[in-house]
Amino acid sequence: MPAAIDILLVDDEPRNLDALEFILGGDGYRLLRATTADDALRSLLEHDVAAIVMDVRMPGMGGFDLARMIKGMTRFRQIPILFLTAQLLEDQDIIAGYDAGALDYLTKPVNPAVLRKKVEAFADLFRATRALAELNATLEARVEARTAELAKSEAALRSANQQKDEFLATLAHELRNPLAPLRMGLDLLLRKGPSDAERTLSAMNRQLTHMVRLIDDLLDVARISRGQLELKKARVSLASCIETAMDTTRPFFERKQQSVRSRVDSQVFALVDPIRITQIVGNLLHNASKFSPEGASVQLELSLMDDRALVRITDSGVGVSEAQFEKIFEMFTSLEGPRSEKSGLGIGLALARKLTEMHGGRLSVESEGQNRGSVFTLSLPAERREEGRPASVAPSASRAHDAALIVVIDDNRDAAEVLAISLQAEGYQTGVAYSGAAGLSLIAELSPRVVLCDIGMPGMDGTEVCRRVRELALAIPPVMVAVSGWGSDTDRALTAAAGFDHHLVKPVAPAELFELLSQLARPSAAELAG
Repeated sequence: MPAAIDILLVDDEPRNLDALEFILGGDGYRLLRATTADDALRSLLEHDVAAIVMDVRMPGMGGFDLARMIKGMTRFRQIPILFLTAQLLEDQDIIAGYDAGALDYLTKPVNPAVLRKKVEAFADLFRATRALAELNATLEARVEARTAELAKSEAALRSANQQKDEFLATLAHELRNPLAPLRMGLDLLLRKGPSDAERTLSAMNRQLTHMVRLIDDLLDVARISRGQLELKKARVSLASCIETAMDTTRPFFERKQQSVRSRVDSQVFALVDPIRITQIVGNLLHNASKFSPEGASVQLELSLMDDRALVRITDSGVGVSEAQFEKIFEMFTSLEGPRSEKSGLGIGLALARKLTEMHGGRLSVESEGQNRGSVFTLSLPAERREEGRPASVAPSASRAHDAALIVVIDDNRDAAEVLAISLQAEGYQTGVAYSGAAGLSLIAELSPRVVLCDIGMPGMDGTEVCRRVRELALAIPPVMVAVSGWGSDTDRALTAAAGFDHHLVKPVAPAELFELLSQLARPSAAELAG
């Protein structure tokens, strides 16, 4: 049964209140009586009144004044007021009553049926308003609950996204470890000279280089997603970046008997991260080779237009439909058509665009359609080098090392042994340890010139080894080189804080390692003086 609705009856005559109770009684109302303005206001404060039936003429504060007071209070402003009067009112009195807040008038003696209908209408309006308020409160509660659920879901998605990024970074790190002995061993075998296995070894080396490239791309994607990839900018010749990119991608073109024709303006300089620009151009060249037929020719141009460097790479491959011009740069995209048959992980072009945008540049593609080739355009802020301004030339490093002693520390025995064999093939003396503690003892015993130390080892890790080496009372402290699968700026900062002089990322390219060692392993001034 629905709850009774409060109706306030206001009249200074008790008999009139009795009559009103008689007419309205039994209709589901709770009738509240008031004979004075004070009684009426008290009832309003104590009850949720649906409507007021009020006499116009009352001693003291009349009905109009009481109505104005009620309507002046925000809490009671919406309560409908029905005035009762025992005499005919002048028009100005009726207008004054409406101005005071009345919704209607009834003349005494009141017609019971009319009074009941009017009060019933007010009661229905009250019920509807209250039901709407309850519904609104319910909806607000549901919205709050849903908002909380969405917030929880968003937090879960963020956590999952973070886990994905961590997974990618960890995957890249774990894949680097077995690659290290493979890369060093292949390089060692290839340097032995021609043999029956040379073609096989060359193919393995190409695939290893490709795998390293994929892992590096995965790692960069994770860094960009976490906002941890920092550009190390310098004002460099873009021609030098392009030359390096062409060198790194040459095996892909040679395997398919393809050629690259370049026209490069050597006077174009830009404030960029040269490693990342090389990576961008390398990805574009690899893409051009991958989707062009055997024996095809790829054109590369570098020019300066106003204050923008334009690098255009044109191929004669499978082409791109106009609908895919933007989609081709999305991460993990698998496109429809011939390109999708060998489109790989869908990382290279997406990463190239992200790196381009980090440099304030643009990367776009144009194509006349399927099997009609593509033109990728890289645009970067740049300038022409001033005439007479000398270009910087990196000095060539000597590889003389006088059979310096190098200690290798790595809990991966294969990695340690292959690295030691490769070092010995270059004429270095080596000592090998398979744990941090054993490596520390070997360093104290041999006093090596250089230490190549893995970081992620059980027990005593590489950073602890380095800290303890710095505490040893050695006549000539060794040059400490961290060799790790982790290579972010944060990882490099940690190894530097531990006391390492250099940080190499697995799998270390033999050329990079020996170039570094050719400088580190030279006799120091103290050694020469001794």
